[in-house]
Amino acid sequence: MSSMARELWPDRWFGDRARQRLAVLREVDPWLVLCTVALLLCGLVFIGSATQDDAQFGNQQGRQALFVVCGAGISFFLLLVPYARLMRGAWLLYFATVVALLGLPFFAPVINGARRWYSLPGFSIQPSEFAKLAVVLALAALLRFKSRARTVEGLFVPMLVAAVPALLILRQPDLGSALVFAPVLLAMCFVAGAPPRSVLLVVLVALGVGVIAYFTSLHGYQKERIDVWLKHWTWTDELIKADEGVRDLILNKGYQSWQALIAMGGGGLTGFGIGSGPQNRYDFLPYRSEDYVFAVVGEETGWLGCVLVLGLMFALVIGILGIAARTRERFGRLVCVGVATWLGMQSLVHVAVCAWLVPATGLPMPALSYGGSSTMATLLGIVVCLNIGARREPVLAGDGFR
Repeated sequence: MSSMARELWPDRWFGDRARQRLAVLREVDPWLVLCTVALLLCGLVFIGSATQDDAQFGNQQGRQALFVVCGAGISFFLLLVPYARLMRGAWLLYFATVVALLGLPFFAPVINGARRWYSLPGFSIQPSEFAKLAVVLALAALLRFKSRARTVEGLFVPMLVAAVPALLILRQPDLGSALVFAPVLLAMCFVAGAPPRSVLLVVLVALGVGVIAYFTSLHGYQKERIDVWLKHWTWTDELIKADEGVRDLILNKGYQSWQALIAMGGGGLTGFGIGSGPQNRYDFLPYRSEDYVFAVVGEETGWLGCVLVLGLMFALVIGILGIAARTRERFGRLVCVGVATWLGMQSLVHVAVCAWLVPATGLPMPALSYGGSSTMATLLGIVVCLNIGARREPVLAGDGFR
């Protein structure tokens, strides 16, 4: 390095510590990076296809590309920070997201009947997306001691940690995002060493809360979606043609799910081609760049395209779980399990909604759907796992060697 360069740049950028940080990049799992990039590129393609003729949302592909570039830049610098520091800041991030969720009823505008986003000049922020990562980090920091996971405190305190943001998100209302916390909690408690009967107790409590919420907390339109979903299993072509009441449900309460189902089924083996799906092209399918983007995948690339996209997501989740299996340090292992469960379950629910296997919920598909907050949170979650896989933190606790 020339003397002029040394004068312009501080020594700390070229010292041993800086070289050690940059050397971590060589340890990053390239296949996991490749899967992530492939999913993001697929998302850009299908977002562009879903909005190509839309005067209102035609700029979403360009905005999504900007989100991806910004997320990649932040992710690069996050890789250079030892992930042990994230454990120290886990609770600060958790409380920051809770405060952000608490402020939504007072400072967020009503959009589509919900208060989910803080509107800022040029963009908006959805705290519920970042709350998923914050809960994973907080639970990992709480459950990193194996002895705590086997106590009553180790069962109910994690439930409380996950329940607070989940209930705040449910009030927005955003049922889909609130439900993601349950499988994340179960998976992390189980890996942390909670006995099977304790995990079963968590499941029973969650089911009880769900039943109570159905009668006390769910909005009318959410109950209608569940009722229509239950009824649609009995519909046949003959019934639809003969029963005016069924046709009214299809055109009103069940419209979104019915159009998504038509798109998924109409694609066949290879689909209509990118940008040529009739449900997408002629504006029958609503929210097709966000909540129903996988229906666009099914219509335009068919069964083969769906298998490819799901295969990429499966490879991503398995790769993160592989990092968890190789990591002896408990905080890192639990974070990987939590992120893998979050991304995997959210993807499955999104696909199930598009196929009308579950009631309609507004839940984006990670790395594929349009949305700055969703894309950023997904990338941050993945890069934290890459950070964990690229480092081997020392383990001094006895249970770390078993």
